[in-house]
Amino acid sequence: MLTLFEKSKSIKKVALVTVMSLAIGTMPTNLFAAESTPAPSSTPAVEADSTATPAIEQTASPVATPEATADADSKKKNTLVIKKKKCKYPKSIYEGQSFSLSGTLKSNHKLKKIVTSIVNEDGENQIKVKSKANSKKFDIKTVDSDIKFGTLESGTYKYKVKATDKYGYSKTAISKKFVVKESNWLWPVDGGVLGCKFHCHCSVHNGKHYGIDIRGVKKGTKIFAVNDGEVVYSQYHSSSSGGSFGNLVILYHGNGIYSFYAHCNRLKRQIGDKVEKGDVIATVGSTGFSTGNHLHFELRKGPKKLLDGNDVSYLDKTTYKQFNPLKKKYLGCYQ
Repeated sequence: MLTLFEKSKSIKKVALVTVMSLAIGTMPTNLFAAESTPAPSSTPAVEADSTATPAIEQTASPVATPEATADADSKKKNTLVIKKKKCKYPKSIYEGQSFSLSGTLKSNHKLKKIVTSIVNEDGENQIKVKSKANSKKFDIKTVDSDIKFGTLESGTYKYKVKATDKYGYSKTAISKKFVVKESNWLWPVDGGVLGCKFHCHCSVHNGKHYGIDIRGVKKGTKIFAVNDGEVVYSQYHSSSSGGSFGNLVILYHGNGIYSFYAHCNRLKRQIGDKVEKGDVIATVGSTGFSTGNHLHFELRKGPKKLLDGNDVSYLDKTTYKQFNPLKKKYLGCYQ
């Protein structure tokens, strides 16, 4: 039982709450809630609700984590670094011209694979060479013999070298454009490198070399006519001076220009044959005064008439002046 004082105090509290409720526009549903004991069932309900929200967040979280990890893995930084040292590549060459690649690639990782390719303007591989690597260095010379620049037709190309390391990272180390121009004169063999050049010192011809030696070609390699012409000499040449040309073919190209192909293994043409640029006229050998398989090639200027059959006396007459075949208008484009 409440005393008179307690009732009075309670009535005042109710009146105060009522006035405040009217002031804010809300009427309490239970004026004695402060004195009532909260229902035991209400507390668990609130706790259940509060624990339900985190449960939803915990379920969604694991789904997002793998996506974030996969995205991070796909964006791993390529740490492969390639440095080039003394790399040589063509800028402008002529049809049939060979080019010697050189240089070194240096990497911060051990390299696993090198792909060297020649790509045309349409993005198609004309030449592609795959090489294994197991070092931080790669010598480009190792693929030089497999990159046949002389087989390319006139046009624009791109020389590319792509390196891949042991971690799977790849990087294009070299990507350079170059042009193959059409030439009026043809390089007489497929490939090869220059040995003795014009006027280099040798033991014959008064210590001078009146032509060029093309080495690095195997016995039996085809020899081509450098331009249209007529066969005016095709037999073994002997010389009392010991400077024999061995099996020799001479073509006359008009305007007093003759081309000489010496030390051949086999002769494929006879006197009087008409030939076109690129026709096979002989094969590479080491006949006559020679120390190994190579082609000795000369261009000579003489009278505007054909040689008289296989008369070897014409070969050493002063009326035939040897000149450097590597002049720009002839084979000079191949340098």
